[in-house]
Amino acid sequence: MTGRAESRERGGPATVAHVTDFCHRYPGELVTFFTCVEVREATSNLTLRITLPNGLTLHDYSAPPAFKGAAPYVEVDANAHYLVWSLPGNLPAGARYEYQAQARVAPTAHDKEITSRAVVTQGDDRVGEESVTLNVHAKGSYLRYLPEIYAEDELMGRFLMLFESFWAPIETQIDSISYYFNPEMTPPDFLRWLASWFDLTLNERLPEERRRRLVQAAVSLYRQRGTPQGLKRYLEIYTGGDAHIVEHRSDNFRLGADATLGPAIALGRNNRPHTFTVLLRLPPTDVHEEAWINNIHALIEAEKPAHTAYTLHVEPLT
Repeated sequence: MTGRAESRERGGPATVAHVTDFCHRYPGELVTFFTCVEVREATSNLTLRITLPNGLTLHDYSAPPAFKGAAPYVEVDANAHYLVWSLPGNLPAGARYEYQAQARVAPTAHDKEITSRAVVTQGDDRVGEESVTLNVHAKGSYLRYLPEIYAEDELMGRFLMLFESFWAPIETQIDSISYYFNPEMTPPDFLRWLASWFDLTLNERLPEERRRRLVQAAVSLYRQRGTPQGLKRYLEIYTGGDAHIVEHRSDNFRLGADATLGPAIALGRNNRPHTFTVLLRLPPTDVHEEAWINNIHALIEAEKPAHTAYTLHVEPLT
């Protein structure tokens, strides 16, 4: 979870985003500031200045690959340390430069807020600025579960911080467990696990958005399994194309002494009961890819009624 950020848009040639990996920290813990400078229009010779106020001790830093090995100039005054990076030369529009600064939270007797600021300048002009606030807690919150006498014990307060640091991420994960069961919100690595609940095998070649839609539709697709509507919907989600299904339910009409025309007879030559035709319009890049067409055949074979036969026609999607 990132810290609370405040941005000031200045409409210059570059913007800056400045966030932290945690919004709550205890003394002795590390916090990382992530700063991204994005060039909106071609420019040159920018300067990035990151403020680390008193209460934070610089631990490590890194510059983007474009300026690999570049070290910041460090300024110090009574209130803070400042990391100053130069972005020299011509900077093309659309370029992004990502910096990291890691700091350790210093001991404190009271809870407090620490605000770090990232400023981008060009010469004497300030072209972008964003600040982020970190909440520092002097003692572990687990103290509230102990008798009040322990609240004044500094050692106990710091000792409980260790357990809180271990368990807080687990508690957050438990509090957010419902998101893991939501196909729209679950992390990509969990999609296959969710799909296994419905005996649904996901093709890893499919874009993530299609895999999420398949898992989300798994129950309704199962209820419609073996029907034209279910197969059509499955194919459209799976391929990202358009599917049309035509069922053939009658025998051919034949002239003769016993010729009849009724519900089980149809005019034409290609009428065979228990057959159907699938017309599938795919993105042009998929139409002639044999492996992909074989996957589609396998899908139809798995979803159609066992006693039926089908014909597949593939056309490019326009």
